[in-house]
Amino acid sequence: MKRFFIQRINRIDTRSLLVYRNIIESIFLKGASVLIGFVTVTLTVQYIPVNDFGIWMTITFLTSWFSLVDVSFGNGLRNNLVLFFNHGDDTSAREHISTLYFLSALCALGLCLLFGLAPGLVDWTTLLHITSDQPARINAIITYTLIGFSLQLVLKPINSILLADQRTATVARIMLLINALIVVLIYLVSVMSTPSLLLIAHISNTVPLLVFALASVYFFRTQYARVRPAFRHIRFELTGKLLNVSGQFFFLQLISVLVFTSGGLFISFFLGSGHVAPFSIANKYFSLLTFLYGIVITPYWSAFTDACVKQDIDWIQETMRRLNRLSLAMAALALLMFVVAQPVFAFWIGPKIPIPVGLCGWLTAYVISFIFLSNYNYFVNGAGQLGPLVRASLIGAVLYVPLNYLLFRYAQAGPASVVIAGTIWNCFLLIVCVGQYRRFIHNRAQPSVYADLLSH
Repeated sequence: MKRFFIQRINRIDTRSLLVYRNIIESIFLKGASVLIGFVTVTLTVQYIPVNDFGIWMTITFLTSWFSLVDVSFGNGLRNNLVLFFNHGDDTSAREHISTLYFLSALCALGLCLLFGLAPGLVDWTTLLHITSDQPARINAIITYTLIGFSLQLVLKPINSILLADQRTATVARIMLLINALIVVLIYLVSVMSTPSLLLIAHISNTVPLLVFALASVYFFRTQYARVRPAFRHIRFELTGKLLNVSGQFFFLQLISVLVFTSGGLFISFFLGSGHVAPFSIANKYFSLLTFLYGIVITPYWSAFTDACVKQDIDWIQETMRRLNRLSLAMAALALLMFVVAQPVFAFWIGPKIPIPVGLCGWLTAYVISFIFLSNYNYFVNGAGQLGPLVRASLIGAVLYVPLNYLLFRYAQAGPASVVIAGTIWNCFLLIVCVGQYRRFIHNRAQPSVYADLLSH
């Protein structure tokens, strides 16, 4: 038996072996993060009133809109770093990293100024239909949270560097540490103080900043000392190239945030913040599957980039077949989660927040479509073939908001409206990404963006 497993392992190519190692490590690390996340929700619901919990979930959805800035810049750098690391080009890697940190700092400064001025221009409670007897306090908490989130932009590029180096599990360790510290601190304040939404905001703002800062210092003093960012390595001539690639990712992330993470905001706007909590609880339950599948699919982004550069078409095709088979198994698991959803909610949350069965059914369909989309979407991103995806996303964005309006106002679908619209969006994008994948396999050509970098 031992010899059989050794023979099987020896048949696995180096690229796949690295992916599998990251997946196995990430399963334990991110699995622990998921469990901590569920405990965090339970503690938060018990610590603050239901209305404040709905407000906090609305604030969380709002911050996700601005996460696209960090993700876009990071993804714009990530594919390039795969090439530089593979070819030992530390000089180019350091210049790109230094320039990215410079751009991230500028964006963080701009967002901080914007949100600092926002209280005099925007009434968040009115805009988001938040019901509170202390609107000034809620506005201040939202502003404070958005500024704290903006500051993270300066520190989070370390995640993109680790992902480009195919160290997905290390990123998972960082996030696990953040989540563990947050749940411990929420537990302590729930025991030692009276209910306070502001304390929740303090914890959620300061912990990530502290952990990302310490992680950045550690890695740039050790493994990545050779590419440590510095002012003298900033190359303003790279700004246009980084912004061009990042701009495409920015647009794609903008649409993704609109579709995938804006549900709470739409529900708050159309129905009021009191309807956000049931959606948030059900979404967190079913997002366990998308989170789990994210562990599997994340290492494949950089692996697809490496395979595209090296023209390893056979590996790409075989990998896609394996991923699709795994997606079928995940779909069956999603159906099982739907069957047992109500008993799970009764045990987890109790009768305090009822969860509609119809909402759970649509979330099941959403999760299944999202998982199949992830396979081809990660390939398209790794291959750097963003043009058709950007155009398709533009069409989808034009149709998505009116579709939500029709579902809320005329179909009376309630909180499930955002899930129905998201499922339709997933299916549309899946068709586009599958077409891109098939064209790439048929043409068997290296993406021009990588050929240009290598020639440079």
